[in-house]
Amino acid sequence: MDYSKPVSGKQIFKALEKERCIVMAANIRVQRSARGIMQAAKELDAVILFEIAKSEVGYTGQNAKDFYDNIVKTAEDVGFDVPYAIHGDHITIKDTKPESYKGAEDLIKDELAAGFTSYAIDASHNFNINATDVKEQLKDNIEITRKLAKLIPNKYSLEVEVGEVGRTDPATGEKQLSTPEEASTFISALRSDGVQPDLLATNNGTSHGNVFDKNGNVIAKVGIDLKRTKAIADAIRPMGVRIAQHGITGTPLDFIPLLLDCGIVKGNVGTNWQNIAIDSIPLDLRKRMEEWTLSSPEAAKTKAKKPNIAENELINKNIKNSIKTFKADLASLPDEYKKKLDEATRKSAIDFINAFNAKGTGSKVKSYIEGR
Repeated sequence: MDYSKPVSGKQIFKALEKERCIVMAANIRVQRSARGIMQAAKELDAVILFEIAKSEVGYTGQNAKDFYDNIVKTAEDVGFDVPYAIHGDHITIKDTKPESYKGAEDLIKDELAAGFTSYAIDASHNFNINATDVKEQLKDNIEITRKLAKLIPNKYSLEVEVGEVGRTDPATGEKQLSTPEEASTFISALRSDGVQPDLLATNNGTSHGNVFDKNGNVIAKVGIDLKRTKAIADAIRPMGVRIAQHGITGTPLDFIPLLLDCGIVKGNVGTNWQNIAIDSIPLDLRKRMEEWTLSSPEAAKTKAKKPNIAENELINKNIKNSIKTFKADLASLPDEYKKKLDEATRKSAIDFINAFNAKGTGSKVKSYIEGR
């Protein structure tokens, strides 16, 4: 079998359903990052998901076909022979407007046409905080997820989301964690209409991207509520659903093994690869990207929300928006910088794969696919 092409995410998670491991899902914003991750995964025989979120499609300048073609070409270039999937991450719809639904529907169709083999529908923003009944609170999320899921063939893996990642109570500013009742109600409602998710993402105390101290320096992220995560995992496991953990960038590696006991089977790592890429490029290119970022509308919005934000934090939070503008520069780095980026990415990927206990998962998935 030709494993330079993606396999179904469903095959991956079925093959590993009894294993104590987490499959790393890597968001590829700078296209070169895929190479070092594949080198690490090949070295450790580890299954990987390569993913791109709806928001990343916009600010990285990669449509579905661009993304698919880059991953497959990289796999061919490095002689990659380990099963992997290509995942449409955070196909997000934040409200019930017809045009918002149409945007998500069009993206799913584009990803299907491109050859994606795994999908994540995120309608978690649609939550009626004023409703007293949990099912009523989740009504719009359930309906949007159900309709979009019907577009995706059952042979591909499906991830859904309950509880917007990083959501806080607007009145108190406190984190609003997903509950086992929300999770089981959400999954039960989908299953009753013939939609069977493989994975559920939740708000369990983490956040996307880096976290910072008061001086704008990146600090460790240890906000995942392990007890709540396990309670949710236990509630949905009988329904054939496992936990997808978002926002792992910045989580100390010695904390990650604790996640293995919480029913997590997929771990998203995104900003980490962007950080490595930005740290590996020529200084003059990095300065140009930073200058562009500081003058961008996105940085202005961030500063309006947090007037005293440190410049380094302002850059770190918004430099992702410069990737599309500098895509050609990032694709044509001098060889010495490509090697630097590849090696730094490879080393980090090895660390994550080992922490996720995912070494050797490639052979297990191959055996499942090939019926051995």
